Amino acid sequence: MSVGSTGSPPDPIGRVLDTIDGLSMWGAWASAGCVVAILGLIVAEVVGRNLFNVSLYFAWEFSAYFMGAAFMLGAAYALRAGAQIRVNVLLENVPKPVARFFDLFSTLCGLAIGIYLTWALGEMTWFSWMRESRSPEKSELLRWIAQFPLAFGSLLFTLQVAARLGRLLRGEPGDDASLRIGQDIE
Repeated sequence: MSVGSTGSPPDPIGRVLDTIDGLSMWGAWASAGCVVAILGLIVAEVVGRNLFNVSLYFAWEFSAYFMGAAFMLGAAYALRAGAQIRVNVLLENVPKPVARFFDLFSTLCGLAIGIYLTWALGEMTWFSWMRESRSPEKSELLRWIAQFPLAFGSLLFTLQVAARLGRLLRGEPGDDASLRIGQDIE
């Protein structure tokens, strides 16, 4: 949570940052739900094949959709928590102003990539919806249904990168290590 230097409630920018953090948390829970759905589908497929000699034709297809959704929906929270794989060798061995420059520069690059990815996935989802494209698999699922979580997750990620940039410019840390589920092993 963003707070003022005196511990007072956040200013308007801090409230925007906190709102983005809340959306990222929602994305993380949705991501966890996708992982549980994958587990359910795979268990149902294994039980169906081994006990009833029946295969759920959609299990592998939908598991792939859920995997993509889990990745994209969880990306914003992972960024906020600082849980991505990142090599800190450079940042830890240069003076603080140089490290700050590299952190800001890499965040700006991430923002540009996030904007492009959000636009591309959004456009793909939109075209699939307009054309009523369907999956080539037996389920014939409308493609936009599987693509929407990817586009939405990308939007959440892009917002979180923008929030990270805002925090860095405000002199706040870009990551919140307290959000990590486990601690780093050193």
